[in-house]
Amino acid sequence: MKTINILILLLLFSLKLMSQSNVKELTFEQALTQMNNNNFALKSAEAEKKSNEYKRKTTRGLYLPRISFSASYMKLDQDVGLDISGFADAYRNAANIPANKMLPSSLVLQQEEFAAANINFIWPIFNGGKIRAANRAMDANINEAQYKIVQTQNELNTELVQRYYGYRLAKKAVELYRNVYNAMLLHKHNAEKLEENGMISKAQLLYANISVSQAKADLQSAINKANTVNDALKNTLADSSDVDVVSELFLVKNIESVEYFQQAARENNPLLKQVESKKILAKQNYNIKRADYLPAIAIVGNKELAQYQLTHLIPEWFIGVNLRWTIFDGAARTYKAQAAKATIDRVNYIQSKAMADISTYINKLYNEMQSYVEQLKTMTTTYNFAKEYLRVQQKAFAEGFATSKDLVDAEITLNKVKVGRLKIMNDYVYTLAKLLEFSGKSDLFLEYSKRADREKEDFE
Repeated sequence: MKTINILILLLLFSLKLMSQSNVKELTFEQALTQMNNNNFALKSAEAEKKSNEYKRKTTRGLYLPRISFSASYMKLDQDVGLDISGFADAYRNAANIPANKMLPSSLVLQQEEFAAANINFIWPIFNGGKIRAANRAMDANINEAQYKIVQTQNELNTELVQRYYGYRLAKKAVELYRNVYNAMLLHKHNAEKLEENGMISKAQLLYANISVSQAKADLQSAINKANTVNDALKNTLADSSDVDVVSELFLVKNIESVEYFQQAARENNPLLKQVESKKILAKQNYNIKRADYLPAIAIVGNKELAQYQLTHLIPEWFIGVNLRWTIFDGAARTYKAQAAKATIDRVNYIQSKAMADISTYINKLYNEMQSYVEQLKTMTTTYNFAKEYLRVQQKAFAEGFATSKDLVDAEITLNKVKVGRLKIMNDYVYTLAKLLEFSGKSDLFLEYSKRADREKEDFE
């Protein structure tokens, strides 16, 4: 029986090693690269930009002439011609032509069946600036699509920070709660011996047993949370493989001023850049509406390539200039121009509001980060007290001067401090990611995570 138990333990140990070998270690930088290569939201934003680039090429083509080929076949109910019987009678009398001499009574201009093939040509040379405005509008659309890519990239960076370091926090929490569980098991074991020797009461042993059950429940809850965050991380990475997140949580005490981030937002925030593109788009739409007041001029032409029984009255080719100028359209142009002007005003208001909101939000995030810095300082002092308190309680319990509850409370308090420190750091890195996102500086997150003066996970 003993041999079988040993074999089972060896088998379980081997399976554990095999499962661990399939887990890939992943730094945050590697996770960022993988996300950028695989994430579907980013690919969607890039596809939208590519679509606008193709549309931009079609708009450029408006500057060029349009050449088309046309062919037609017609079958009429009869020939098309003129009745010249009166002219024939007059000519007969004038020329003294005998009555028995037949003269044509009609002149055929087009036979009842004919066909033709032509090349058609039209080249707009002036349309009030519509083509130029349309091209500038498409440039604005491309820029907006590019800023959407940047926005999506920044948002995904923040999401990755939240899920990567959230998983790091969850895994560390599992380790800490497992340590508490093991400590409670050891405490229960010691309490059993002390109770056997009459040094503690039966009630204290029961409390030790309750503490083990509670520690086990806390550990399982931490494991469940870690699994949930792990699934979210896999979704962001677009990869179902198991990973071990190895980049540590951190906190940087000394960062740039809030004015630095607010100025960076005014210059780089992709949301503000998109509003600026919409402002350009609205202005070009207004220019297009105003162009309706002006004439449209184009060079037109046609060249006959082949014909069958087509009247010779139609020329083989022609070229000319076409002008079209709407004089009155029921004031529709006026109202359309006014609507376009109102859109410009609306975008201006949106831009002002967005700038104020982003500035306020950056100030809020910055203050939260400073609060986390202060909380971490307090947590260090609390840790030292909790560590010493646990040492004292352990010694007192072993000598019979402390209750089981005192020792358990001291162990749990120290664990809460450790988890609390990690949570502060996790909240800090997420807030930092949000701050950099709205400042348009998400690419600097890696730099902050590697600063030499950063606070690290463990107490020093």
